[in-house]
Amino acid sequence: IASEATLEMIRERGKEDIELTASLEHARGAFYFGAAANTAALGDTDYEVDLYVGWQPQWAGWEWDLNAKRVSYFGGSGDIDHWEFYAQATRTVGAVTGVFLVGGSPDYEGVADQAHWANMNLAYALTPKLSADVGGGFQDQVGAPDYAWWQAGVTYAFSSSVSGDLHWYDTDNAAGLGESGEGQLVAALSWAF
Repeated sequence: IASEATLEMIRERGKEDIELTASLEHARGAFYFGAAANTAALGDTDYEVDLYVGWQPQWAGWEWDLNAKRVSYFGGSGDIDHWEFYAQATRTVGAVTGVFLVGGSPDYEGVADQAHWANMNLAYALTPKLSADVGGGFQDQVGAPDYAWWQAGVTYAFSSSVSGDLHWYDTDNAAGLGESGEGQLVAALSWAF
């Protein structure tokens, strides 16, 4: 049995506000459930709340994560919510960790009717406290622009419960996605307790 709570502050280049994220998760064996809330906005909404359940078995040298999540946005002119489902496989060999994920939503957010995505991330532990990673993926949406995305950055563990990271995120479709598709430098400070 394990429980974890986290608080994260994120500052994006070009944004005036700091995004706050809080989450609480409880695990028993390979099963887990949790909730997360943040001040991320979609359209004119004020905040997001996620409720999720999942299963994390280990098989054939890989760590798997099968997850179902209800994402809800509140405030503004109306509430928006949808389901998301994903499967993730993670494997560490020496100092390199690879994460591969596929997911989708039958009733995705905003103007998209549905969406499917795939991505991968490779991280390299430079020291016991410092790691660098690169990643990318593609999102296919019905009723909204498709796009590829990529990111690169570093994460530093100040202690066993506090970490900071600095990442650059970008897409190939800033014209179709607007401000959310433009390149952004994002700094985050996370505290797990």
